[in-house]
Amino acid sequence: MRDSSPNRSLRIRNGGRLCAVLFGLLVAQAAGAQTLRETLTAKHVPIQEAKLTNLDGKISSGAELDEAKQFVIAYYLVERSGNVNPPLYIDRYDRENKTWRSGKLGETTAESGNIDVCFGAVLDITPLGEELMLDTHINPSAGCVLIVSRDLKHATELSGWVLGHFEDGTLLYHRSQVHFATVHPTEIAVYSEKSKSDFILYPPKPDSPIRSRLTSKLSEFFDTHHDYCAKANDPCDAETFDSDLDGEVALDEREHAVAFAISYELQGFGQIVEKPSGPSRVIYVYRNVNDEAKVEYRELMPEDVKARFGDVSLQTLLDPQRLNAIFQASK
Repeated sequence: MRDSSPNRSLRIRNGGRLCAVLFGLLVAQAAGAQTLRETLTAKHVPIQEAKLTNLDGKISSGAELDEAKQFVIAYYLVERSGNVNPPLYIDRYDRENKTWRSGKLGETTAESGNIDVCFGAVLDITPLGEELMLDTHINPSAGCVLIVSRDLKHATELSGWVLGHFEDGTLLYHRSQVHFATVHPTEIAVYSEKSKSDFILYPPKPDSPIRSRLTSKLSEFFDTHHDYCAKANDPCDAETFDSDLDGEVALDEREHAVAFAISYELQGFGQIVEKPSGPSRVIYVYRNVNDEAKVEYRELMPEDVKARFGDVSLQTLLDPQRLNAIFQASK
């Protein structure tokens, strides 16, 4: 599975091996797959009146959402050859109305239109406002988030993986990265279920003091190392450098606040140790992330946070009193 742990950058370096392991797991899962009927029966979901076309088909690489109001299952059918291919099927049982609804993504029909779904094993299904959010895995550094309409006929694709979401349907996600690139800059984006739009939250705009200093150092380095770029296959763009999400992301509903840490250490991939890098951990605190026009952020070093607030967690920084103190201070 795609790794979102603090050691994720290390595991990306072993991506070829991890992809091979993942492929083996999917083949093994398909080989021992249950039918849809067996899966629903085990979950005690009523199927007596259900008109589900795939009841006796073997299913694989899916996930389920089981809550008081609904049961949702997303899956692929296992072919006779043992392969698992699109389309992606979704069946939803409305517990209140005792009705089933089905949909599928990944094939062109007059009703659904041409949806270029990026397929992968479904890791999780989560309600997002009136819609459903399917977090899927493609490879160790790429995923696809599918925001599926209530009628299960349409999907919005977001290239990346889920970091968290708010009750109003605002979604925070990590954008996918080029797997074997020399430099890996992190991008964290926000998607609004209400406006059906998204924007980049990180890297921050305007650029931060720490990032600006690193850009200046890299410019000087590239000016004096003319042979390095071609040898290392490095884009040598002073404004594009390694940044890695370090640990979990904290969210708080009260001010749509977010906190996370970024490492600016070199991640390897052919870069030489003389190439400038930034601090190993920098904390970013945002508020109003549900409204691009009102987003604010602060960039903090861990030692400064400790001096002001003690040895506290990122989640604790989003407490309204501490949050206000952070934003009242100058950058």
